[in-house]
Amino acid sequence: MIYTQAQWLLFFFLYCFLGWVWECLYVSALEKHWVNRGFLYGPMIPIYGFGAITVLVITLPVRDCMPLIFLFGMAGATALEYATGSVMEYLFHVRYWDYSRHRFNVNGYICLFASLGWGVFSILMVKVLHLPFERMILKIPQDIASLISTLLVAVLAADTTKSVQSALDLRELLKELSENNAVLTSLENRLEHVSSNISRSSENFRAHILDIEAELEENRKLLMEKAGLPRTLKTAALAEKLRERRMHKAHRLSLLKEKTEAFIAELNALSDSVSSARENARLNAYQSELGEFRERLEAMEHSLRSRKLKEYQKAFSMIRRNPSATSRKFAESFHELKSFYASHGRHDT
Repeated sequence: MIYTQAQWLLFFFLYCFLGWVWECLYVSALEKHWVNRGFLYGPMIPIYGFGAITVLVITLPVRDCMPLIFLFGMAGATALEYATGSVMEYLFHVRYWDYSRHRFNVNGYICLFASLGWGVFSILMVKVLHLPFERMILKIPQDIASLISTLLVAVLAADTTKSVQSALDLRELLKELSENNAVLTSLENRLEHVSSNISRSSENFRAHILDIEAELEENRKLLMEKAGLPRTLKTAALAEKLRERRMHKAHRLSLLKEKTEAFIAELNALSDSVSSARENARLNAYQSELGEFRERLEAMEHSLRSRKLKEYQKAFSMIRRNPSATSRKFAESFHELKSFYASHGRHDT
């Protein structure tokens, strides 16, 4: 059977929708609550549409041989799944499905179990599902089929544009969180190193640093307590918890900035009283390094203030639709977002 372009498109969208139904039911059963599954916002998962079209095309010469339908369909769909997964992770630094925990997987993008599933799906589609769908779509007048397919292409384009932008926003958020965490860890380690290498320091300086460190420890405890709250919050409460978390993080930045400035002031005082050129050079190097850290902390404060709540909610929306997603490049930050979402927004965002 030779189909028109409009008919091919209708088959594509039909299988996109059926794939979405299957994924939603399967993942919702695993998660024990409704999950609007997929990369897109709407009820379509394009990889199923492309997979179905691929299977229909490559099995045309072997339609009468079920073992070959299984093998051809499995090979074509598996290759498509691997290519799609690797390209998406390259673009967005997030793996939207991950078979790493399955046996006989290849880089986490494909696995034997999923490939066998594609083979079974190929037989089911070619021999059972596609026949009534084919009769149904062939009955649609060509003009109406063209109109419907054109409208669906427009909807898909709009949804893809919005979803890709959300994925890019998530990538930028993860990148920023990762960079910020690295800066904070590096700064705290460096301050500890400088402190251990200052042979002389005033009592006031030591008391001030102890006060700041006590407040920093209290700040860390508060953040950990926030992460352990029960999963009963509504959307408004989630927004409030995000604001609280950002407030505590901003306070941590402020304390670290104050601690850095205290070190710089103490190093200035020590430099004035040191006669050794070598010691002066060492203290100046510390001052210069801490000055750079202070500038980076100021940039982080500005970035944190400019981050809108909507950006976090968009990130949570992507996580909600893809609960098994992972990120190798931004593993720690992605885990942080997923943990916060699991604690505060799983049922409501």
